[in-house]
Amino acid sequence: MHCPKCNCENNDSAKFCKKCGTPLKKTVTNINTVNNESSKSDTTKYIIIALVIIVIALAGAFAYIGFTSHNNDPIQNNANILNPGQTTSQSSSSSSSGSSNSAPMTILGGSFSTGSGLSDKTYASINVGSEHAGKSAIIQIKYSRDGSSLNNGNMVPVTVDSSGYIEVSSADAYKYYPDYAEINLFDTNNNLLDTKRVSLSPDSSTQSF
Repeated sequence: MHCPKCNCENNDSAKFCKKCGTPLKKTVTNINTVNNESSKSDTTKYIIIALVIIVIALAGAFAYIGFTSHNNDPIQNNANILNPGQTTSQSSSSSSSGSSNSAPMTILGGSFSTGSGLSDKTYASINVGSEHAGKSAIIQIKYSRDGSSLNNGNMVPVTVDSSGYIEVSSADAYKYYPDYAEINLFDTNNNLLDTKRVSLSPDSSTQSF
């Protein structure tokens, strides 16, 4: 160790210069400072390395949790089990369409029959479809001749028979054979479901429409 004042060489353990007596503590202090700074630098490196390892570990943990959650998703698994390749919305749509109600009741056709005399009532047979067999409805038939009404058009509660037809007769016999009929079909809440207008030959016969 050299003396900072006279540059005399001294032992490393010497506290004072053997030539001029200058204290040698300053040099020792500088060495300790260098050692401390080196130690702090190493500690900082270790902290950074530790933080990087923690971040990587956390990222891996979150990725694993997300993958596990996706595989355990009951909706996704259900869709794959029911029909591979089919989306959840498609599956719901299929269920919905399968449970949908039948089409509303409408007038598909039928016939009118008048007897051989004017004292006979007029009979109507109206087809609404066999899928509505056993259902209740309300029928109103307005008859006319040459533009003049023959009846008031009473609203008659009816039941669809097993073959899908509604059978209803006029309340009264008419003075003239009708040449026109208007059929109004209602549900049991008096909501109009369908209307049919039929031109008739004014005679005694059975006429289909």
